[in-house]
Amino acid sequence: MSANWYKEQVNNNNYLSPIGFKFILEKAPKVAYLCQSASIPEISLGTINIPTGLVQIPLEGNVEYSNLSITFLVDEDLENYLQLHNWLRALGVPTDFKERSNFENAVNYQSDNKKDRNIFSDATLQILTNSLTHNFDIQFIDLFPISISTLDFDVTVSETSYFTATVSFEYTYYEIRNTNQSGRIIDSAWYTDG
Repeated sequence: MSANWYKEQVNNNNYLSPIGFKFILEKAPKVAYLCQSASIPEISLGTINIPTGLVQIPLEGNVEYSNLSITFLVDEDLENYLQLHNWLRALGVPTDFKERSNFENAVNYQSDNKKDRNIFSDATLQILTNSLTHNFDIQFIDLFPISISTLDFDVTVSETSYFTATVSFEYTYYEIRNTNQSGRIIDSAWYTDG
């Protein structure tokens, strides 16, 4: 047994709760307010196989991030659903280019900062402790929606249940920040515990 066995133990014996989160999305705050579920997406390392005379030698490639998906309750007036719907339409420019510029102006009319005038957004998934205090931030950079689930109306259902919709987002990358230590990024390769 190592002489420093106690350093290998977890410092906090409280466990992470699946209900301890808050989602923040600047360009669609009504979606974030009624967010029911969110997840930290999978991260994987791609590999490049180098052929040799006998075997292929795998080398590390680029980091690949899975899509971010969240599920939210849909309000009766479709306000939160329409925030995403209009964002998607503006990205795809389905009828004319004016639709995209109208969306940019409607969303970003308060900001003079050119970076804020684009139609991408940063988002934050706040991870809470068991006492529901803010612990970590998962910050998603340059996020935009790529799909929204259907809303299936059905008169044959026996119980009233309210609509939820799932939206999938693409983004450039995410960072995990420890809010207890001045927002220090902790998912970097140079992070050490000491």
